[in-house]
Amino acid sequence: MSGELFSAGYRPFFLVAALNAWASMLPWLWVLYGGTVPTQGWPPHTLHAHEMIFGTVAPVIAGFLLTAVPNWTQTAPVRGTPLGGLVLLYLAGRVALLLAGLGDPLVVAAIDVAFLPVTAIFVGVPIVRSRNWRNLPVVGSLLGLAAANAAIHHGLGAKDPALLRAGTWAAVYFVVGLMLIISGRVVPIFTRNALRAGGIEVALPDRRPLGACAIALAVAAMVVDWVEPHSPIAAGFAALACLALLARQSGWHFRQTRGKPMLWILHLGHGWLAVGFGCLALSNGFGIGIGAAALHAFTAGAMGTLVLGMMSRVSLGHSGRPIEASRATFAMFVFVIAGAAIRIFGAAGTAESYRPSVLVGGATWTLAWILFTFAYFRVLLTRSNA
Repeated sequence: MSGELFSAGYRPFFLVAALNAWASMLPWLWVLYGGTVPTQGWPPHTLHAHEMIFGTVAPVIAGFLLTAVPNWTQTAPVRGTPLGGLVLLYLAGRVALLLAGLGDPLVVAAIDVAFLPVTAIFVGVPIVRSRNWRNLPVVGSLLGLAAANAAIHHGLGAKDPALLRAGTWAAVYFVVGLMLIISGRVVPIFTRNALRAGGIEVALPDRRPLGACAIALAVAAMVVDWVEPHSPIAAGFAALACLALLARQSGWHFRQTRGKPMLWILHLGHGWLAVGFGCLALSNGFGIGIGAAALHAFTAGAMGTLVLGMMSRVSLGHSGRPIEASRATFAMFVFVIAGAAIRIFGAAGTAESYRPSVLVGGATWTLAWILFTFAYFRVLLTRSNA
């Protein structure tokens, strides 16, 4: 069984990402409940955000790209010892944070930051060698994430709250940018192919100009919010990005995905991106929801939903299994959507509802990742016998 673990990038990285998701969230929920946990000098909320992005989302990105890039470039995949070494580098970052109080902060930062640049090399070399320039931006996203991680560590050492915020939001926005690119490519194609396989013929309108415009507006909204948050111009760009993303998605045949959880989860994931920019517009323009609603629409909503949807699809498809949602998978999707919705509406609601919404929403969201761990553990370690 374990011999398959390092046969493809998605296998070990999806597994460690799922384990980290709920292993990091449970202590955070305990803190919110009033308990205490050792954070090795990190502000608890900063450590929570860091581990959700760099401990959970980053290895999913690595696993996805290490699996997809060989198909994009027609090159040999990373497997065996090199893949195992990359997983150990990721795990070293988690251990370094756990023992941060015992070592040199620069060494801790170097170990934690190293994973993404090394992953960028594994991903970037075949892209460059094959002259697959269309996919080069994913390498830039990995390097941007690494720079954001370095900024967070520097802000922690300098005790600079502004730098901590800037690094955290930069990390979120690099992931959002990557999701905008990948979801725009795969969601409509997956939908068309699955519907055709079921005997439903659909056409995808050519909306590449609209897609490019939506991404450009989204990037502008993120840059302006990062540089000048709480400004009218940031609110304006965010509102335009929200509308453009909804228009981009309108031709993807969402209505026909009813009864197909492996499809509608991806549509809802992209929809959460539009919700995130809508929340950002309300936050910057009117102070509604502060920044927490937008932040969690992007993270708990879009990242949680798209990530679990893609992890499920990739795990089943690449292990030779039918891409169909089991009862556990369906429940997992419901929990991740419900958890994000509770968390976001709580952030935009009254002060009295905020704390309960964080606890209930966080617990519900965490349950989705626990379900993935148990439902897909064997899938990630074995091939189908069919």
